[in-house]
Amino acid sequence: MPRHVDENVHSAFVEFRAGQDEACTKVQCLYCQQVRAKNTTRQKQHLLECQGYLQAHPDAALRASTAAPPIPAPTGPPGLTGPPAPPVPSAPIGPPAPQIPSYSHDDVAAVHTNMGFVPNPRINGSPSLGRPSLGGDGTPAAKKQKTKPSPGGSSLLEIPLRDVHAAFEEFRAKDDDKCLSARCSYCSQVRAKNTSRQREHLMTCPGYQAVLKDKIPANNLRHQFDEDDVASSLALPAPSLDLDFRMSIRVKPTLNLGLGPTGRQSWVSCIGGQWAGSWGKGILLPSGQDTQTTVRDTATRINARYLLQTNDEHPALIICKITGWLTGDRDVMERLQDPVAADNVAASRYQLRVTMELETGDERYHEINTGVWLGSGCRRGAEIVYDAYRIG
Repeated sequence: MPRHVDENVHSAFVEFRAGQDEACTKVQCLYCQQVRAKNTTRQKQHLLECQGYLQAHPDAALRASTAAPPIPAPTGPPGLTGPPAPPVPSAPIGPPAPQIPSYSHDDVAAVHTNMGFVPNPRINGSPSLGRPSLGGDGTPAAKKQKTKPSPGGSSLLEIPLRDVHAAFEEFRAKDDDKCLSARCSYCSQVRAKNTSRQREHLMTCPGYQAVLKDKIPANNLRHQFDEDDVASSLALPAPSLDLDFRMSIRVKPTLNLGLGPTGRQSWVSCIGGQWAGSWGKGILLPSGQDTQTTVRDTATRINARYLLQTNDEHPALIICKITGWLTGDRDVMERLQDPVAADNVAASRYQLRVTMELETGDERYHEINTGVWLGSGCRRGAEIVYDAYRIG
């Protein structure tokens, strides 16, 4: 069913205020650009006389011809020309219909382009006028072009509100001023107090940017990026480490496989164990395997996979993948190979550092599939203990 003019009246006008102190709202017709005070009844009457609207809505034109008294045909939108309407019969049945000029789609589209409007597909699919952006005087404003940030713009994270306030000094330019002004402490630029605008200013303020760059940890390393490189202006969030769970693994004696292409290899098989942490607890099932490769006397590569089981009524199974390094002095590394002597070696004498990933198909623990953990471990005879710190 075609829409009645009552249903189209709001979508056919754009509301605006001509000035900031204007008390009444005005509207502008999207079809002929006529500006008038906001009044729904008069807006409906205008649409029944508007050539642009009637051209886009023939059903409304027909309804107007049968229900309204004769109306002199108003002039069409500026720049539109077309053939005159056919003459009205001398003895019509009912009041005569208003004369509606006929325009081609090309004519309408040309005027739309000249006026800076974008076609609006919501209006019966016709190339009718889109909703314009109005300026303060009620005239259509120029269409804003999307522009890319300038190369000099900052790539830093959003500046915290406390830093925005700390970077500006607030004052009143005159004693009778109602509004506060703010002066940038880095470049002395004065502007009206507005937190959003002040934050935008700091993002491009050379003085603030220079100070902020010095606070970026990556810019205080021994070797740094070039000053004009975008990486030198990036303040990235620092990851947090939170102790998430501890895992104790009971293992069989190490099996030495001999010298391989990448180093001396050995297997350490899991015979059980337990784990407990912030999100659950359970046991380690036998059959886990740690394949170790000693590349030199002071460094051994760790590559292990274990199977964890939760203590739920219906247990969940979780695969734990561990990769990392065991490093230390030669005499310490030799003592760690002896189950008896390893108990007397302090964990601070060597570094057992690994990364961990957990994987499960159980929906109750699906969130662990996207986690990454750093592990710190120690060897105690026939047992390996890890503390797993989740990276936040």
